[in-house]
Amino acid sequence: MRLGHEQELDAPQAVVWTNFMDLRRIGRCFPGAKVTKVDGDDFVGEIKAKLGPLSMYFDGTGSMVERDEDGGRARLTATGQERHGLGKATIDITLRLHPIDKGERTRAHLVTDLVFLGFPMDFGTGLVQRASDPLIERFLTCMAVSGPVADAEADDDGSLDLVRSATDLLGSFRRDRRERKRR
Repeated sequence: MRLGHEQELDAPQAVVWTNFMDLRRIGRCFPGAKVTKVDGDDFVGEIKAKLGPLSMYFDGTGSMVERDEDGGRARLTATGQERHGLGKATIDITLRLHPIDKGERTRAHLVTDLVFLGFPMDFGTGLVQRASDPLIERFLTCMAVSGPVADAEADDDGSLDLVRSATDLLGSFRRDRRERKRR
């Protein structure tokens, strides 16, 4: 599954680049994620995701496999295993940065290739794209913040709530439909 996100950030490219190179910061900025160990370009981490009353925990490893600061391009790969199940996931994230507004702001383009194995559910790419939009928007906004950041929290216990994301998405479909009927 391939997802694409593009966002304009209120920070110079150098700030966004520096933040994305900080593997621990990436974990703090993504809801439910935590980087527990960093060794050079390699990291170990975990992510907690909720699906209704069920919580899923994934343990994984990853690496920053490409860093081209002059070209504004970086690539991160990771694999994870569900702690109490058979689910596996691999992710490949490519970030491209472009300065805009005389270098005062940055356009970030994030392409994510996701592969899920062993899950009893099947989501369409369109649904996953729309549900991931607000999560990636929060993540990229966090990448534009100078200085330290606290861990991102999707809800009270800090996990990525997939039902809440899907509910928010379905609510936006209903609002869109009502707005189109009014026109």
